[in-house]
Amino acid sequence: MFVLGIASPIFAQLDSKQLVGNWKYSVVTDQGEMTGVFKFTENEGKLKGEIITAEGYNIPMSKIEIKEENNLYLEIQTDSDLIKVKVKVDGKNFKGTGSSYQGEAPITGEKQE
Repeated sequence: MFVLGIASPIFAQLDSKQLVGNWKYSVVTDQGEMTGVFKFTENEGKLKGEIITAEGYNIPMSKIEIKEENNLYLEIQTDSDLIKVKVKVDGKNFKGTGSSYQGEAPITGEKQE
């Protein structure tokens, strides 16, 4: 039992297979709520992602990094800004912050089935 308790956190580490799929997100800014979908795919072992905004725009993620303790770091390069997203994934939910030249805002999300 003791060994299993120590080993459990190792097996709980987030991996790319857990990310693959659509994750609905919500960002609350001083200009209102923005929603959309983070879409993650994996091809030949390489994780890729894009944002699909509520307005229907598709924006590729320029960087995706799975960090320790189920933390996820994303970068989205737009024509006018670099958006950095840092979230902690907990099962089928995530919570964290997004930042751009306009400031920082809370972001939450949930994996869609």
